[in-house]
Amino acid sequence: MIIGMDFINRYNLSIDVKKQLVSIEVRNQRILIPIVNVMKSIKIPVISSNTILLPSNSTRKISVAIPISSISLPFIPTFSFKSHIPVDYKDNTLAFHNYRSDVLLYNAMRHPKVIKKGTRLGYLLCCSTFQHPRMFYSSHYRLHGTTRCTGMNPAFSNSIIKDDFHIRSSALSNNNSTCTNRFIRYSADKLSSSKKVSNSTVTQHLNLLVQNVQNDEHKRDLLALLRQFSNIFDTTRHNVANTPIPHVINTIPHSPPASRPYPQPDKEEIMYQFIQEFLQAGLISESNSPYAAPAILVKKKDNSYRFVVDYKRLNAITIKDSFPLPNMEDTIFKLGKGFSYFSKFDLKSGFYQIPINEADKMKTAFITPFGLYQFNVLPMVYLDDIIIFSESFSDHLYHLRCVFSALHDKNLLLNPPKCELAVQRINYLGHTIKKDSITPMKDKIEAILRIPEPHTLAQANRFLGSLGWYRKFLPKFADVAAPIHAVTNLTKPNRKKFKWELVQSKAFHQLKHMLITEPLFLHFPIDNSPLILTTDASDTGLGGVLQQKVELLSS
Repeated sequence: MIIGMDFINRYNLSIDVKKQLVSIEVRNQRILIPIVNVMKSIKIPVISSNTILLPSNSTRKISVAIPISSISLPFIPTFSFKSHIPVDYKDNTLAFHNYRSDVLLYNAMRHPKVIKKGTRLGYLLCCSTFQHPRMFYSSHYRLHGTTRCTGMNPAFSNSIIKDDFHIRSSALSNNNSTCTNRFIRYSADKLSSSKKVSNSTVTQHLNLLVQNVQNDEHKRDLLALLRQFSNIFDTTRHNVANTPIPHVINTIPHSPPASRPYPQPDKEEIMYQFIQEFLQAGLISESNSPYAAPAILVKKKDNSYRFVVDYKRLNAITIKDSFPLPNMEDTIFKLGKGFSYFSKFDLKSGFYQIPINEADKMKTAFITPFGLYQFNVLPMVYLDDIIIFSESFSDHLYHLRCVFSALHDKNLLLNPPKCELAVQRINYLGHTIKKDSITPMKDKIEAILRIPEPHTLAQANRFLGSLGWYRKFLPKFADVAAPIHAVTNLTKPNRKKFKWELVQSKAFHQLKHMLITEPLFLHFPIDNSPLILTTDASDTGLGGVLQQKVELLSS
């Protein structure tokens, strides 16, 4: 137990080690909290390390593995294992060393049985203890400059139990009805407020979202709206969206693709934690599907891990639909029509919130060292960002309310750290967008400037590809980049002829210099002013530009 002095002084805390009680003072009332050890069961999956044949009426020893290096615990065979492979286990405890142990199995059937590698045979049962507070409220007392508390009774056998709050009726006398009512009102207020804002994490997220809003009235109105829809910012829980249209995976006639698990021994414990979290949240379930795609963990920029499934073989047999996906360039330029306020939202865990058609869940099955599982929600994502743009703050507040209401109705959650609200300058899809202009993001330009001079065809193509998003900002890009295109536009048989010479080197450095030459921005068109389309072509490239005649007012 770790308790800070600030908390001890604030609540006049005392600990009775002999009686195993903690008491605190709240609203002139003494609250007793017994220190109770509660048992919590943890199941550790046990899987077969090798494929083994069990002859009829014979006993075999099979090697098994777990994600924990050394432990000795009771072994419980799974029901599915018993029903599909009738075996009799000869002992009830397994001792593991270096992640391995042996299980003695007996096949009582008249025909042999095969246990494949990776089959989950059962689990180890581990019971851990944790401190679970249960509160007993003593009778009301008045403070007279003393820490002594009265009306406390150590006998708790006749407690009334409700929602983990244990209230001793015998400790509340008739003379203390005022105190009792006060406590009930106090508890009701706390429970009510906890429903509006689920926890301190959500409150912190909401305050951070409005911290950059300079106008006090705007900040107050925006914060009130966020509190009304605080549940969609609750990142402490997983959820499945309430949508009437589940995701369908249409496939061509095929044999189900199945792969072995990718070996990642250094990450098995982390993957096991992911699996348990997903199971408890209902995002995945155990599977007996003939499909099996390998699951891996990929490290993110913040050194945490992303759970990834390699669905290349499933994608190869999936029927592609032709629904038009958003064009990023079109999206960027739609924001430049005089809009002054922008908000950007990111869905929590991508499309992990969209349910999958029941008949297609088996196609999403993935294999891990602990067994086979399948998704109940969509495990793939293309674009899950939402951007809102408005001409005035009042319009923006209305648009936000509409979007929040739609997300709330469909039970979709947002990821607050990746959201921005009611800003007048926003970074979106690699560009910085304001009311009257669009510029490349500085960190994206700096990343291009750090690219070393190419020495291979692949490196040269990567450099040109990194400039693709920003060539619209670079005048005469086709002419300047022509020497590099001349040595990269090669057919497959001629790729060995790639040569990086002085002329390509000059073009490389000139393109980099253009990226840091001001002004590097585009103005959005002026409404009600005619547009002029100008095009040109040469032996080295094609070009086109939209122009407007603008009369500049002298100051």
